[in-house]
Amino acid sequence: MRKKKPIAVKNKTIDQSRRKFIGNVAGLGAASLLSPTIANAAMSNNVHELSSSVSGKVISRSDTDFELWRKGLVWQAAKPERSPDLIVQANSAEDVIASVNYARKKGLKVIAKSGGHSICGSFLRDDGLLLNMLKMRKVTVDPETQTATAEPGAWGPTLLNALEPHGLGFPVARGGSVSIGGFLMGGGLGFNPNTWRIACFSILGADVVTADGKLITVNEKQHADIYWAVRGAGPGFFGVVTKYYLRAYPLPQAIRTSQYIHPLSEHAKVTGALEKLVPESDHKLELILLLTGNPDKQAVANGAPKQVCLVNVNAYGDSEEESRKLLSTVAFSPLGDKPLAKKEYEVTNLKIMTGDTGSSFPRGRMATEGVWSNSISPVITSLIERMEKAVTPVTTISIRLLGNANLPDEAAFSLIGSTNILSVLTWQDEKDDDNIAEWMRGTMKTLEPYSLGHYINNEDVVTYPKRNNASFSEKSWLRLRKLRKQYDPEGVFHDYYGISDS
Repeated sequence: MRKKKPIAVKNKTIDQSRRKFIGNVAGLGAASLLSPTIANAAMSNNVHELSSSVSGKVISRSDTDFELWRKGLVWQAAKPERSPDLIVQANSAEDVIASVNYARKKGLKVIAKSGGHSICGSFLRDDGLLLNMLKMRKVTVDPETQTATAEPGAWGPTLLNALEPHGLGFPVARGGSVSIGGFLMGGGLGFNPNTWRIACFSILGADVVTADGKLITVNEKQHADIYWAVRGAGPGFFGVVTKYYLRAYPLPQAIRTSQYIHPLSEHAKVTGALEKLVPESDHKLELILLLTGNPDKQAVANGAPKQVCLVNVNAYGDSEEESRKLLSTVAFSPLGDKPLAKKEYEVTNLKIMTGDTGSSFPRGRMATEGVWSNSISPVITSLIERMEKAVTPVTTISIRLLGNANLPDEAAFSLIGSTNILSVLTWQDEKDDDNIAEWMRGTMKTLEPYSLGHYINNEDVVTYPKRNNASFSEKSWLRLRKLRKQYDPEGVFHDYYGISDS
């Protein structure tokens, strides 16, 4: 049979002037001790020189709207003061190559932003050249081989939209505003994790621009050590990925979901149920516990508990019967016994679960921190007190319970546990920053006895740089340091924030 051509899909236009703004953003600026007139003239020359080499927009610190471009790269309300010398919008691999060559020539360090997690904006560095990859969004699908290619700026929903007509899916991020580049580079804890695993293990290969400005294709047979690093190295990767080659998966035909809400005071009941369910559950069942505010505000006004244990259960079945059977194990457990509220056996799909590219933006300042662990009951018990001492009403502790915490093969992503614990706080006023930080420190201290390490995509590696290496096995961290010296000996690319061999 004649092989079909891969089908190309581009991002659908999905509301938001802010997204348009970020998609178009590119900046160019350089701190200078020269007089303003000389500095501006030099800056203009730099802008002209680089602009003639790239198709994307280039903007300078000397431009009046530079701050709007710089701040627009950070998707939450807390904007770091850090500022690069140059920000370049990359529209293609050729733009990336030209920018890396320019930066090496000028002695500027390079870092790429491709719209992953980075709550702390670790991509925003003082000095150097920042590559904004959000305009690189092309996706292609080859249904015969069940593979796809995706540029780093492609949003999760874009990839799902391309795959779905062919009955395929992919473990994208839980949030439509997350592009796959940063998500995959840091590992990628997405949908159906017990079956599809951490997303970076579905990377079959990648196109990478190296420190010497060359574009190479890496996979298990070509440049295998760089391929190893692509799968999970995170924000300290010593190159720029311009395209991912991905393995897609047959889409579950009957995804169903249930939800159970119990008072925070009944955490022992919830914990007991989860400790039994998780090890006995089928790999197609996913359990997520949220310690959070009661979503029923009217009930709270009438005297219902303000804080609750909310359990979301997702069944990735291939038939209605299979999914109902999977969910029934939870329905007939203590979780289904006299909850404050419940919703059971509801029809859903990956696109609904992900949301569009605007729905997951936080409405305010935001902070996240967490750990990998192999504990359930001790962790939940210790976190109840932290919830009771919450300093903002929008406080959620997410505990994702993985029945399959084994890593399928060797990759830079090398640290995982049976539970992923993540504190997520959102607030409005800058004056509350110190209280939030103090609460986070106390919560992380509470988790220390149960911690295996960190998931780099969720960490504030700016405030706590040691969490970079604490996100990898010791062996993997040492290998990453060695590969950086080998492939970027002159330090063209920014290292992990706050990490240095010197």
